[in-house]
Amino acid sequence: MKRSTLQLIVALASVLVAISVFLLWRSLSWALVCLLAACLGWQLWQARQFKHWSQRPLQPVDALNETWQEVGNRIAKTIQQSRARTRTLLSALHRIRSTSDYLPDAWVVLQGNHRIEMFNQSAEKLLGFQQGDIGSELPTLIRHPSLSVLLKQSIAEPIEIASPVHEGIQLEVRTVGLDEDRKLVLARDVTELNRLLTMRQDFIANVSHELRTPLTVLRGYVESMNNDNLSSEDMCELSARLVTPVDRMRFMVDDLLTLTKLESAPLPSPDDLQTVNGKQLITQVVDDVSSLLKPTHELEVETDEDLTIECVASEMLSVFTNLVTNAIRYSPDGGTISIRWHDHAGGARFSVQDEGIGIAPEFISRLTERFYRVDMKGSRARGGTGLGLAIVKHVLIRHRSDLKVSSELGVGSTFYFELPNPQANDVEMEAIP
Repeated sequence: MKRSTLQLIVALASVLVAISVFLLWRSLSWALVCLLAACLGWQLWQARQFKHWSQRPLQPVDALNETWQEVGNRIAKTIQQSRARTRTLLSALHRIRSTSDYLPDAWVVLQGNHRIEMFNQSAEKLLGFQQGDIGSELPTLIRHPSLSVLLKQSIAEPIEIASPVHEGIQLEVRTVGLDEDRKLVLARDVTELNRLLTMRQDFIANVSHELRTPLTVLRGYVESMNNDNLSSEDMCELSARLVTPVDRMRFMVDDLLTLTKLESAPLPSPDDLQTVNGKQLITQVVDDVSSLLKPTHELEVETDEDLTIECVASEMLSVFTNLVTNAIRYSPDGGTISIRWHDHAGGARFSVQDEGIGIAPEFISRLTERFYRVDMKGSRARGGTGLGLAIVKHVLIRHRSDLKVSSELGVGSTFYFELPNPQANDVEMEAIP
């Protein structure tokens, strides 16, 4: 075969191979393009499905392929964990808010310009706030010069203002800075604290006054006894006179100690109680106070002989003695003192009635305060320490009772109380299955 012919055949074969390769490559390219287009379409559909699922991410992700499902499951898990943390925080916040509503003190959170952001239930009770007040400026709701000054100062001492909704209630108000624009306003009711402070001041003043009088008398007698010209008879007379002021101070100290013990003592236990016949106690009281009766006094005693009570005998004897002694001291010449001990509503009732000057209604609630006397000058002249009714009050509290008073000016007064008797208690205990 000629060389030229061979070259022509090779050339033709090469062309055919090239044509074949070109045709084959072109078919594969289209196949690849179609395959890539199909994959891209599938992924776009999956992305669309994923977008649709993302609007409600807690639903199952079954419509997605494995890759997209894994991504969706991770997102769903993250969302669930986030929601669980949110629920926990909201629950804790709710508990804190609920707990704060039980606080007796009022708190108010203020934003900038002293606008109310939130408050608790005590703020509603003490300050009169309502939910509609949120967003209002505090100084416009409570108009008080001291409060305006307090809110403007970064550090300030607490102030006292009257409650805007309850007459007679005093509030102590202070502020605490939370951050640059927010602060906490705290308000607490200090009415009772102020009353106790006043009582303490009055107590100190009264004790000083009560002790000063007998001490002044004692000093006068002692100075008189230093006189060398006194006879032995005069010296004996002065010595005898010393007994009265000394006894007055001793009685006062004893009553103060008794009252202090009663105020701090718990209720008596069953072992401390005795079954006592009331008539026997009253008989003992009448014998003890008979020396206080004037010849013109008339004493009437009515008692149920078999009526008994469970009590601390020494304390109840003190109650009977104080009430009867007061009735005698305030009864005028020719007055009648009536003592009654009788069954009343399943219990025992003790009452003492006098025909004295009577007590105005506005003074009755204060009779059991220490050293309180309606007629200060006249009461001291009649004797006593001014602590008797306070002792009566606390003894009766320990016996689950209270002192009641009915009085009319110019007519007289009746002091009474009721106690359960042992028989009634036994019936109640038997009725319990």
